[in-house]
Amino acid sequence: MKVYTTDKIRNVVLLGHGGAGKTTLAEAMCHMTGVTSRMGKVEDGNSVSDFTKEEQKRGFSIKTSLIPVEWKNCKINILDTPGYFDFIGEVEEAISVADAAIIVVSGKAGVEVGAERAWELCEKYNLPRMIYVSDMDLNDTN
Repeated sequence: MKVYTTDKIRNVVLLGHGGAGKTTLAEAMCHMTGVTSRMGKVEDGNSVSDFTKEEQKRGFSIKTSLIPVEWKNCKINILDTPGYFDFIGEVEEAISVADAAIIVVSGKAGVEVGAERAWELCEKYNLPRMIYVSDMDLNDTN
């Protein structure tokens, strides 16, 4: 396994409402960086981050998953968090170790309460953040 110095390691947390596309974004990152040879799907139960039987059965994240990828000689630890408020403890733990956040918002559903809560948590922890709009390939997205 390659060894990285601390200046080449970043922890990036994926936040947002349940079903916004955080796990799908994590899958795309894995595929684009060569971690996987194909993109898994939440609905097929074969995503990298939703690996427990319960997550596969329910079709959403229950625990935060750590997914290491390499990009331009840097190690990026992607923290894929649950979107439902029942698991807010998992989200806060991930935010506490993150260097930055990507708040995923569905272009179809718009800004939902989970995205608003994610923004507030980033404010609380003084965490740099960006918004990623998912579902832009769907016909009824505006």
